Amino acid sequence: MMMYLRPKTASLKVLIWLLPYFGIAQIPVTDVAANAQLVLLNKNVATLNSQLVTLNSTMGKLLAQMEQNVTANNNASQILRQDLSAKRTPASYVMGSPEMNELYDLKDKIVEACKGTQKNLRTFSHLERVEKERASQILADALEQVSSLVSQGSHIASTGEIIESADRLSTLRSILDKMDSVLDTIIKVNTSLSQKNEHRKAVYSLIRTN
Repeated sequence: MMMYLRPKTASLKVLIWLLPYFGIAQIPVTDVAANAQLVLLNKNVATLNSQLVTLNSTMGKLLAQMEQNVTANNNASQILRQDLSAKRTPASYVMGSPEMNELYDLKDKIVEACKGTQKNLRTFSHLERVEKERASQILADALEQVSSLVSQGSHIASTGEIIESADRLSTLRSILDKMDSVLDTIIKVNTSLSQKNEHRKAVYSLIRTN
């Protein structure tokens, strides 16, 4: 029985004696794995550094573009403010334009035409009462209209609203056309009344003669 156990005991002693050598043999394997991990780590760090360089370059370009955009926006805002200021301030040539002079000249002509027609209505003895009343109403409407048109013209020429100078002059021209029409209406009314009065005067004179 004792002889049977001796080989196992001897083998166990050999294994115990060789165990330190097994540990020493494992160290190179561990170093190789650690080196591989370091190589991989260095590679990842290098990749990250490359990405950071690219990111920094991109950020630099982005910041430069943003600065350019800010400058461009500031310039655009300044130009817009100047443009709006110019539109709010009527140019001197608008205030002293022929259109403005004509505006007040036409107003005076219309007022004088109305006064002349009103005077004729008092002296035209051969007109019917209803005809004189109708003519007086036309004259009153004409004066009211021309007053409104002159007010519009003065406003459009001097207002601080955002309006191009060319548009101011165009609006003035439109107002002048309307005032010309009012003056033509008054002249036609006066001419028509004068002709009626003279015609009836001649007829009455002929009747009295006969």
